[in-house]
Amino acid sequence: MAWISEAQKHYEEYVDYYTSLLEDYVDDHILELAPAYGQLQEAAVGYLEEVAKKYVNEQNPDFVSTRRWAKKIQEEYLTKIIPELNLLNAKLQPFATSVICGTVFYGANTTAYILEQAAKCAVTVPNLTASGVLGIIANPWLPDKKTYSDRIRTSVSLVASKSEEVVKELVTKKMQYSDAAKKLSQGIQESYYNASRIIRTEMTRANALGTSYSLMENADIVDGKYRDATFDSKTSAYCAADADYSKRNPYDLDYDTPMNPGLPGRRIPNHPHCRCRWVAILSGLGIKNRQKAALDQYGDLYYTKAASYDEYAKEVGLPSVKDMRSEERRVGK
Repeated sequence: MAWISEAQKHYEEYVDYYTSLLEDYVDDHILELAPAYGQLQEAAVGYLEEVAKKYVNEQNPDFVSTRRWAKKIQEEYLTKIIPELNLLNAKLQPFATSVICGTVFYGANTTAYILEQAAKCAVTVPNLTASGVLGIIANPWLPDKKTYSDRIRTSVSLVASKSEEVVKELVTKKMQYSDAAKKLSQGIQESYYNASRIIRTEMTRANALGTSYSLMENADIVDGKYRDATFDSKTSAYCAADADYSKRNPYDLDYDTPMNPGLPGRRIPNHPHCRCRWVAILSGLGIKNRQKAALDQYGDLYYTKAASYDEYAKEVGLPSVKDMRSEERRVGK
């Protein structure tokens, strides 16, 4: 019995280690988006300066702009910026597909290795192919049925809307060039943030899917899986509640996959920037009570013996799951 408790302990420690490597992998890939958005920002502001020189700086003081005239200039600007946006989208789509697919393989292969090392027995590595993984990640998992590709395209399209609005305010003299350029740059920065959030969230989902497929292939040595949530002040009420629930009521191995879709509030990811992962319960081993890494109220790392999020929250003075949900209902979330 002592050996099997140690096996579960080692399994969870391996998960902690490979999750930390994944976080670095995600951060590195998010940074790769920056140059493409930097080029867009430079082009967009450059075209805006051309508009200012051509239609604003040299404009007759007595000239009265009309809606049709302003619309014509907006369209002229968009004919220049749309190709830049199409180029950005053309760069983002294959990039996102590549890193998300790679994360599915990462989740599957590291989980198989962790199972082998912890259980000290032969395991089966899932036979995932590139085309199969593409089908998995393209499966819509949110109520609006949009894929990550749709969301990236929407994020890029918002830059066009923001650009059109800025040009209108510039040529109708509701905004100075410096303010217009700043507002346009902020809109592109927001698009970069949105794209980063989409890819980061989808990589969390991809890792969880890879983990699930590996666990399904080794159902003879795994009884179920539970959500492991990061314990700190950023933990959401849904993730905290489901982490506690799933430890008492483990999920089936195929739960939260295209074959057995997860329920809202009980899937990974639960929300943008979700940091949760699936952890296996090795057959006959149960969940060993052990210390877990967490952050205190000052953001410093420490180890807690708390068995649930509420126990951890009480230790560091954070709201309980019940209190967080009450607050969310109060503000209308």
